[in-house]
Amino acid sequence: MSMNANRQQKRKKPPKTYENKHLSGPLYDPNNARPDKIQKTADNNNENTSKKIPEHPRKYTITVAIPASVIDSAPTLEMKTILAGQIARSLVIFNVDEVVIYDDKKKSTDNRVNPNLFLARVFQYMETPQYLRKALVPFSPDLKFAGLLPPLDAPHHPSLHQALRYREGVTLDKEGSGTLVDIGMYRRARLEKLIQPGVRVTVELPEPLAAADTRKGQKPLNVKAVSPKAPREKAGHYWGYHIRLASSFSRVITESPYEGGYDFTVGISDQNATDMFNDGITDQVKPFSHILFAFGGPMGGLQEAVEADEDLKCAGEDSAELFDLFIDPSARAGTRSVRLEESIAMVMSVFQTATKKGRKN
Repeated sequence: MSMNANRQQKRKKPPKTYENKHLSGPLYDPNNARPDKIQKTADNNNENTSKKIPEHPRKYTITVAIPASVIDSAPTLEMKTILAGQIARSLVIFNVDEVVIYDDKKKSTDNRVNPNLFLARVFQYMETPQYLRKALVPFSPDLKFAGLLPPLDAPHHPSLHQALRYREGVTLDKEGSGTLVDIGMYRRARLEKLIQPGVRVTVELPEPLAAADTRKGQKPLNVKAVSPKAPREKAGHYWGYHIRLASSFSRVITESPYEGGYDFTVGISDQNATDMFNDGITDQVKPFSHILFAFGGPMGGLQEAVEADEDLKCAGEDSAELFDLFIDPSARAGTRSVRLEESIAMVMSVFQTATKKGRKN
């Protein structure tokens, strides 16, 4: 026998056999110091399809107001985009239902960028499900670097195997007396009413369904259009935020879309405010239906925005009188200033439990 044949015979390994047909790797042996990895197969991945999001109806809302001048601290369009993306991610993490971008009368250092519209465009891009962006998000030079932003892990941005009763869609062509809708599945949906193409709609399916369970060419799925608030109010699903622009700080409050306005307001500033980390500070949150967290600019804080507002008859040093609670998240940061994106994450984290306890519903 040749030397090459001997080498091939030595290299030949006996076929592996496994006792558990549902695994693609060997079983876990507790007596083995270095157990082999157990690999998941398609059968294991099917758990995602049947996984349901717990339903806890929620009618209270959370609003965050931020100054347009926040992007002035970023010198390039790419860095402005990343900064706006970080803020949008925080809004989703803390289940913010409305974001208000207000003009704090600060001039942008870059005249090529309108800070109000820039933030609104990036926020819209981030909040829109990926399968709808091409149809719903208009092209703009402001979104040149939006592709750098990672996708959001939000309920209305479902994965391929996630079964939901509600989905976001965009209207397509009409079909008979109804309208076809793209809801991010291989299978189209159909509404009974006629709606012009290119309109974003929230639809309710007959039963929870995942995109992976549909195929192209199937008969359109009959769905019904519902309010964008329905997933939150009926099932408790966080369903993204809507964006509002305010020409001054006072209009953040006076132009509230909610009946009766905001019934509890929190002002956040790094000047003449109560230390946010004082014991019992969150216990001051009263029962509410609509809570507002208002953040000041990177230079001058809320006081400067209040001072510059011609509709407000209030001096900057008296800003605390406009709010139910006036706090400072940077009181214990020493000489280091806290950036707005950091402040949002800190404040919303501290008040997350209090927000849930303080709701009226």
